[in-house]
Amino acid sequence: MVFPSKINESDLESIAAVLAGIGGAIVIDENGIIREISPYYQRVTGLKRDQVIGEKIESVWPDTPLIKVLTTGEPIASKVCQLPNGQLHMITALPVASEGKVIGAVGFCLVHSKADARKLMRQLQEFLNNLPGNRSLDSAKYDLSAIIGVSEGIVEAIERVKIIAPSNVPVLIQGDTGTGKELIAHALHQESPRRHGPFIRVNCAAIPENLIESELFGYNEGAFTGARKGGKPGKFELANQGSIFLDEIGELSRTAQAKLLRALQENEIERVGSTHLIPIDARVISATNQPLTKLVEEGSFRKDLMFRLAAFTIYIPPLRERPEDIPVLCHHFVDQYNRENGTEITGFTKDAMDFLMAYHWPGNVRELIIAVERACLDAQQGDITMTNILRYLGVGKGQFLKNYSYPGFDLKTARLEAEKLTIRHALQASEGNRQQAAKLLGISRSSLYNKLVELGIE
Repeated sequence: MVFPSKINESDLESIAAVLAGIGGAIVIDENGIIREISPYYQRVTGLKRDQVIGEKIESVWPDTPLIKVLTTGEPIASKVCQLPNGQLHMITALPVASEGKVIGAVGFCLVHSKADARKLMRQLQEFLNNLPGNRSLDSAKYDLSAIIGVSEGIVEAIERVKIIAPSNVPVLIQGDTGTGKELIAHALHQESPRRHGPFIRVNCAAIPENLIESELFGYNEGAFTGARKGGKPGKFELANQGSIFLDEIGELSRTAQAKLLRALQENEIERVGSTHLIPIDARVISATNQPLTKLVEEGSFRKDLMFRLAAFTIYIPPLRERPEDIPVLCHHFVDQYNRENGTEITGFTKDAMDFLMAYHWPGNVRELIIAVERACLDAQQGDITMTNILRYLGVGKGQFLKNYSYPGFDLKTARLEAEKLTIRHALQASEGNRQQAAKLLGISRSSLYNKLVELGIE
């Protein structure tokens, strides 16, 4: 930045106008005197403009990199510093120079949140992967801090991740659809010694049966019609020195199961169309939304493969069994969407939160995420109300009042009432077809029958 020999008021206005678009800044002159501080910096540092303008920067912010920039004339990029209020922030500091002389310095921040930091990391990783000679690899996006909850089930799951992550033991993650199994898989990789290696994800249910073998183990040139020239490495090869996450493992065909079992036993794979074995070193993490023991009993899953995959298991309970997590999750999502969408939501009305805690949540956390985001967009500011939530659920207020009477403050009773309402809606949507209703609810047909009897629904 080049300015006249002294920073004047018009210069300050120009600097403030330019930097306001990237979250604001703090500006000092050649004597280290604070000349400008933006509204954003006042919020994140806890400093008040009328209290700091004209003060020495080191007296109000000892850990600032601006003093070093003022002394050396060299910029400092993305330095983690402690703010006056004790929080950590990533600061970039640049000298302001005129005719070769430093006449001030400016500090600003491009990374405002964890989400920004993760986005920057992904962009840097993509840049590095695309450099000449580098192979593009997937990486884990989430760590243990992304697993939100205070319930016994979630706390236990987090502890089990910490226990098993340092080893190479295969891990099976069990839980209903939408409970967050992939988050656990990411965290397992991030907490392990393999964190700097690739994290390869495979949705076993999304790959056609005739392609699953070539996807997992790769193929050689000419292995089949349409095979890529030079062949293609499989997911296990890409995961070498890292982890491979096999989601919906129960959907694998028996043929693919046999190939996978051999790979796990021998730590080597054979590409389709090849006669050569390739050694592999990949930690296997798998997930299922239905117990593998049940699939073994039904004859659709190999018992020996189940024992290989389930050397260590982590169970994530459905959201309906841990209502104490709902307020924590809701406030976490509100903070996230306020940042992403520019909304100004402050919380939830009591009846809105009571309903969220009583609702059955057949879609688990995934459904809650969508509900909160849509409610935030609907409300825009202030507290989220029952009306904002019911609009997402597609139920008019009058219809809701006819079908649902608020059961007071007893959570057990509230959950039962919410279950009744949800099951009735599922039966209505499926026109009385119980098999289809059970599918909508994410439970088995026998479980639905038991619920109908338990709740007295005809």
